[in-house]
Amino acid sequence: MWAQLGKIVFELLETPEALTQRDKWDYVEHKVLDEKSHLQKMGKSLQELTLKIKLSTAFGTDPEKMLSAIYENAEKDEPLSFILGDGTVIGKYVIEEIAKEWKRTDNQGRLLAVELEIKLKEWN
Repeated sequence: MWAQLGKIVFELLETPEALTQRDKWDYVEHKVLDEKSHLQKMGKSLQELTLKIKLSTAFGTDPEKMLSAIYENAEKDEPLSFILGDGTVIGKYVIEEIAKEWKRTDNQGRLLAVELEIKLKEWN
């Protein structure tokens, strides 16, 4: 297992082509008469992760079954634990966005390979 999101297990062949972590700090700008504005730090925003993953029958995966599980978890109103294969718990996240690009189908239109971009947002 490379990682797990909730009950969704990503195996070694499905490891992300990229795992992007985004950290952000929020500031508010206060306007001051006849002076430059002042910034005030408000705090840290919720962390965002982006997973880019390939699912393919060539990897022994059923892309439609995995997509169904991912979408099912995205619809839930509950956070999912994101855990690396070594047991490191990254944190709790919700699936905020899914983009998919169909790469290959069979002659009846069944999905054989798909590339996904899954955006996660930290649950606090």
